[in-house]
Amino acid sequence: MTNILPKKSLRDLKPYRPAVAENKNEDVIRLSVNEGALGPSPKAQKAIQEWSKQKHLFHRYPDQIDHNLIYEISRLYALSEDNIVLGNGSDDLIQLICNTFLDPGDEGIYTEYGFLVFPQAIKIAGGIPVKAKDANFTVSLENIQKSITNRTKIIFLANPNNPTGTMLGSLSIESFIKRVRSDILIILDSAYAEYVDNDNYSDGAKFVEVFRNVIMLRTFSKLHALASLRLGWAYCPIEIANILKSVRAPFSVNSLASYAGIAALKDREFQKLSISHNAKYRAWIFNKLKQYQIDFIPSEANFFLLNFKSEEQASGALEYLEKNKIYVRGMQPYNLKTYLRVSIGTEIEMQKFLDCLLSFLGNKS
Repeated sequence: MTNILPKKSLRDLKPYRPAVAENKNEDVIRLSVNEGALGPSPKAQKAIQEWSKQKHLFHRYPDQIDHNLIYEISRLYALSEDNIVLGNGSDDLIQLICNTFLDPGDEGIYTEYGFLVFPQAIKIAGGIPVKAKDANFTVSLENIQKSITNRTKIIFLANPNNPTGTMLGSLSIESFIKRVRSDILIILDSAYAEYVDNDNYSDGAKFVEVFRNVIMLRTFSKLHALASLRLGWAYCPIEIANILKSVRAPFSVNSLASYAGIAALKDREFQKLSISHNAKYRAWIFNKLKQYQIDFIPSEANFFLLNFKSEEQASGALEYLEKNKIYVRGMQPYNLKTYLRVSIGTEIEMQKFLDCLLSFLGNKS
């Protein structure tokens, strides 16, 4: 046994390793990790093919800061270029923020059913994760407020939340930010922002521009369906953006990811198609679930939670679906043991999922 141990804060770390289908064959229906249902845009796919032919690029380091990618992000979302920080996926940025702003013993607040990367990143940085209870599967700003101490340095808030799919309105978040001490950093993870169709919603960019302690996180893994290339970005107050740019690894975003990301951002028609597809089949599956009186939590994103009432039935459903080559996500790591999370897939995938679910429930009735 080795005498070399990790730092004390990591010795009881629970790693975040999602149980997803290793089998990526075409006959497998993968509704387990909230990936974009339609895949990348045709323009992004073409860009990848074009880049791969430029063999001389493989031995060159990528740009430390890809200004072309930043320009396209700023253009699509009407944001200031100087305030954008790129990362190797938003997970990378979450860890970067924690490593940059948490001293040992500082507290970072995350929510009860929030993204599991949040407490992991806090702990890896040497901080102390503090869990704030949710209310009715929705982030409770009141409970977050009660959890703040003089050691609190960071608050993570995903909106819409993963895995529950619930969201908070813009006015509620703004009021909360005003009540929080200005030396506490509030990170709004808006990975699923594009899927939200609610007038009360804000992705958080406007809060970054008004307050000096708010960061908005975004990803290319969902709407743009470039999950395997690992590309994300943060929108920050300029002082925070400059700090993160100085701390992050010099070549944290690879050239192919940037090249494909630019093409994806330019393909506005495909973005509209993907958003429309998600809205259509989210509504379709919700109507079907209501029709068959199957309990679920309505979602604002591209996934939803099914409630099987018992842990045994949820496990049975997960196993039954997998036997039929349909992969969804078990919720045991979130202590939602009677629930399964299901991503919105293609029309054919959603129909096959529903048929298989009804077959399982029929066998159990």
